[in-house]
Amino acid sequence: MTSTAVQWRRVTVVDGADRREILVSTASPLSDSLRNEGIDLESRAVVVIAADGSRIDVSRVSTVADGALLTVVEPRPAGQAKPSPRRQALPGEYDFSGATWVLAGAVAIIVTVVAALAVDPVDAGTGSLRFVAAAVFGLIALASIVATGKPGTGFSGVSLVVPAMLAFSAGFLAIPTTLAASVHLGIFAGLAAAALTAAGVHVRQAGTIASGATGLVTVTIAVLAALFAAALVLGLDPSVAAALAAGAAPVALRVLPTFCLDIPEGQLLEYGEFMRNRWTVRGAIPDGSHPVTAAGMRSTMTRARLQLRAGTVLFSLVPALVLPMLLVAPGTGVISDVATIVLVATIVASFLLSPRRANSPLLRWAPRVGAALVALEFTLVRGLADPGVLGLVAAATVLAVALLVAATMVPIARGTRSLGISRTADILETMATALSFPAAFVAATMIDVLRGAVS
Repeated sequence: MTSTAVQWRRVTVVDGADRREILVSTASPLSDSLRNEGIDLESRAVVVIAADGSRIDVSRVSTVADGALLTVVEPRPAGQAKPSPRRQALPGEYDFSGATWVLAGAVAIIVTVVAALAVDPVDAGTGSLRFVAAAVFGLIALASIVATGKPGTGFSGVSLVVPAMLAFSAGFLAIPTTLAASVHLGIFAGLAAAALTAAGVHVRQAGTIASGATGLVTVTIAVLAALFAAALVLGLDPSVAAALAAGAAPVALRVLPTFCLDIPEGQLLEYGEFMRNRWTVRGAIPDGSHPVTAAGMRSTMTRARLQLRAGTVLFSLVPALVLPMLLVAPGTGVISDVATIVLVATIVASFLLSPRRANSPLLRWAPRVGAALVALEFTLVRGLADPGVLGLVAAATVLAVALLVAATMVPIARGTRSLGISRTADILETMATALSFPAAFVAATMIDVLRGAVS
């Protein structure tokens, strides 16, 4: 009489949202092992599928390999009608119900621009109107935090843009024009109010998939406010802060994808298994790993995707919003003028070449639109304000470079592939991104500031 040695196989069984590791005996049917682990096979019609898609007969003796993945599937009966699809708003999709809030934000920005360009802003009547407008926009900004940032009802990009726009207008208009450096102080006050409003939206979205995008917007606006505040305290022109912010935008856009996907440290490495010597045992051990589920990964990827989209749009628009302050500032020398031309050229080249790796229309076209706005602003301001040879040559050069790069994008978009062109574009993009902040440093006359500080 011979006896068969019982062997055990460790397999992973996925049953809906339940995922478990079990031991399967090779001396009994697979159904017995599944029932012993509490997997229901009698009260419902189920099918067990292997990792390669083949169906497994659970009534036969198990022949699965060690480490196999088994999926319990409950097929739909043939006569059951498929539920009618209902279109749901995707996270981050534009919500047309927020058109009223978008209109309010646009009106606030228009009023702010008109007030900043007013010919006689010291008039008493104008000052009263500014205060009234600031109070109205401030109240609307507070209302927009509650109205556009409702958690659990679908996230809309309106909550990222409109409250900050309204708060910036309120803060800018609240600064009296009779103060010294009122425009610079108004920009700082507007950015500070916008950062506080964005923080309010972030608090309302805490714990949701939109928290990454709202946190990124809040931190970016706060950094801009701190930059303009530092320039104000040091007695520098606002064009200095504008140049530094514009030069940092290509670098921020380049490193943005590395910060969007947030995976806990303990998920990738069990630190507790290695932190045993005297130098690491006193450190804080990160949380251990947890089972990876489809729902969890979907939430993580959606959060990262929203953060990437919000950051791409924000960093693409920052140069177009702040460069006019640098372009209209009085020139301080030939070196700063040349550095400004280099800064504009590097921003345009970096923004036009960086979207080649993007897989979404928004990620591809947001930097290109930002590059077009920067080139257009430079051409108009320098071409009209400085009709000399240097201004015309600089404007024509930047415009020609922008058109050349844009023209090369057309055959690439149609499917033309060239390894040489791709490598050349990578080199140009890397050089433009690396030179953007040094060019901004020189354009902001920070060399003269440092020389005066250490002299």
